[in-house]
Amino acid sequence: LLLVAIFAIFIIQVQATGHYNDYEDWEHDYPDNCEELFKTKSCNKCQNLMWDHFENPGQCATAFNVGKKILKAIKDSNETPKPYDLKFFEKGMTNYCHQGFHCEQSEVEKIYKKIEKVCSKELSIKFDWSAHPKTFKDKTAYAAYGTLLVYYTGIPSRKAICLKNDNGDLCSIKFTKKFVKWMKKVTKSDPEAIVSHDYQFVIKGNGKKIRIPKSFQCDPCWRKMAKIFIDYIEKHKLKKSIEDNLWGSEHHHDDLPHCINKRGLAHVLNERNELNVNKRSAMPSF
Repeated sequence: LLLVAIFAIFIIQVQATGHYNDYEDWEHDYPDNCEELFKTKSCNKCQNLMWDHFENPGQCATAFNVGKKILKAIKDSNETPKPYDLKFFEKGMTNYCHQGFHCEQSEVEKIYKKIEKVCSKELSIKFDWSAHPKTFKDKTAYAAYGTLLVYYTGIPSRKAICLKNDNGDLCSIKFTKKFVKWMKKVTKSDPEAIVSHDYQFVIKGNGKKIRIPKSFQCDPCWRKMAKIFIDYIEKHKLKKSIEDNLWGSEHHHDDLPHCINKRGLAHVLNERNELNVNKRSAMPSF
């Protein structure tokens, strides 16, 4: 089974658990140029391209724009965010989905294909997406993957995070509340806990990994959102080498688990068996 991790959902989930430090730092010390952003004396072509998108993200950069809405909700409140408090996340998400969205597939393809070309060296570097991001030594390559995915997933991310359930609630909010409630419990409210980019583990502040139960893949909202990404990824391909680095050389995006109600015996056995097989890569989220 290849777990298709939802890129934008991971972004907002991390913000929901209170990891706002980067935003707070930039509010007071916003980088003035590319060299300051990447902490280098002279930016290369890939870094300059990423800086251009950082300055002018445009509407196709869904995850970036969601983050801006959440940050605005924090600033407007004059409050300090607390770990696992979802009110800013919920307000930012709701405000984002109420605004218009204008991003054509031709536009987003032009952007991410240019990133593939200009940052080809950086995108040839492989990462262990199950590891803690602080262990990633090549920050430029790490940023290149993140920038690529921000635009590559821009259209499906918008559809997924603004998708509503039968009751008219945003699926992204419903699912994230459920996930963060579980995460808070298993980490004992650890404020330093994060989710691995392949969405396989919660990593506590002390480095301990807690595997995310596959039962989350049986959540109706998750499955609807995942299907949006599955359909998009199958239709719109990245370069083969980059796909391999992102979600493995053997990937079957249409391979979602068969689910039964109330975590029956088959589901439990599948989760146990999954622990005994070689772990595959999954779609990294940033």
